[in-house]
Amino acid sequence: MSEIKIGIPLHGKMAARAFHQPSFRQRLTEGGLKPLYFLSPYYFRSFDFDPEQYFELQVEQYDAQYQKSFFLQQLRMLRRFVVATETTDLRFRESIESKLFDATLPGMSAQMAFVNAVRRTPGMGRFLTWLETQLYATHAHDEKFKEQNISCVLTPGMGNFGFWNEGNFAREAQQMGLPAFAAITNYDNIVNMGYRGFHPTCLAVWSKQMADEAMKLHGYPANKMEITGPVQYDRFMAPLPKSREEFLRSLNLDPAKKTILFAGGVNINHYFDIYRVFVEQKDKVWREPFNFIVRPYPHPKLMSSPAWAVLENLLKQAGAYISNPGSIDASGDRTAEFRVDLAFDEGPDELNYLLRYSDVMVNYFSTIGLEAAICDLPTIHVGFDPYIFGLRFSVTTGFLQRQTHNRRPLRLAAARVAKNEKELFSALEDYLNDRALDREARRIYAESECGELDGKSGDRLVNMIKGRV
Repeated sequence: MSEIKIGIPLHGKMAARAFHQPSFRQRLTEGGLKPLYFLSPYYFRSFDFDPEQYFELQVEQYDAQYQKSFFLQQLRMLRRFVVATETTDLRFRESIESKLFDATLPGMSAQMAFVNAVRRTPGMGRFLTWLETQLYATHAHDEKFKEQNISCVLTPGMGNFGFWNEGNFAREAQQMGLPAFAAITNYDNIVNMGYRGFHPTCLAVWSKQMADEAMKLHGYPANKMEITGPVQYDRFMAPLPKSREEFLRSLNLDPAKKTILFAGGVNINHYFDIYRVFVEQKDKVWREPFNFIVRPYPHPKLMSSPAWAVLENLLKQAGAYISNPGSIDASGDRTAEFRVDLAFDEGPDELNYLLRYSDVMVNYFSTIGLEAAICDLPTIHVGFDPYIFGLRFSVTTGFLQRQTHNRRPLRLAAARVAKNEKELFSALEDYLNDRALDREARRIYAESECGELDGKSGDRLVNMIKGRV
């Protein structure tokens, strides 16, 4: 059987960490597929790649088209909101807030009424996608598809919000008669990211729950969808080469102590709240000294903040370990961050160890809460903001708790939600006393989101593609 060349665009972190991890590349090769990666400029221009297998994703061409076309901007804005869920409703309100002080009241009122009417109109998502396809066809990669004899493509997402570039790439392939497969790369993409930008040859979803949501919210046909599981989480099923003692000692931490992991978001205020609790009130956290690990969110919104630079030093002085998942250094170099995204370094990453060897994790309702459940790590979500003056509602815990995926009963049952400091200290004591507490609820939640967690999601995705090329 001849080798099948498959084009894979990688623009964001989730996509890179799913489709460029060594285990998935190995699955593709073993399945007779040769991946040709089209990397976003910030990835492609940071390293020297094999010119036979790596190419630049023409993001700048796509951006130029988007910037010069007001109508295209409006089409995508509408497409983001036509999948009506609690989250898209919140994001619609957020978009209004961001423009409120720059627009006239009549203009803003008219836009609100128009968008609200459009997003409630049946079939509008399909129409908007069709209209965008007809009016804004791109041909940025046509020559590469021909030169490299590409047989099909695999994209993260379906060209919805956050995946515009991948959507353009897939439509270009379809215009040339190539099958375009898609795989969901985060558990909230179906409910949170609006309507799709193209119709995949087949869509890989994680679980029955996700398949049901795709059919209900997107009208996606069951016969063009397969449950494969999350490719990027196959790595959590593999054994770790280092023991807990070896790993913690490698971080200069004491294996005899309890280990508390805080995984934050982009809101710098939350990190100061955590500092106040876990450093200034550490005697209330646990009766004995403990290891405290802070994992900041790898985004410029946080990392480039002057406040983060100050707080990082304070945390280090207090003895906390900063698990920095590839940060922007003083010169603005993001090479370390990109190496993590593209899994250049051999072996499990630090997060894999942290999720399996910590005793409890504190978080603000982010994706890592699901990853913790997969790894059977007890989790406490902070559900209060001690100080909100000057904050936009969209960065508060109130906003996070109203999002569709964060209201699921199984998600809430798998973790504790602390509504005040007293509840936070109580939940910490419970989990530090008994790490097995809520274990079954974590398993049920993880399987509801991910389906079968057997480390074979990559195999199922490869088989899906091979069966339909």
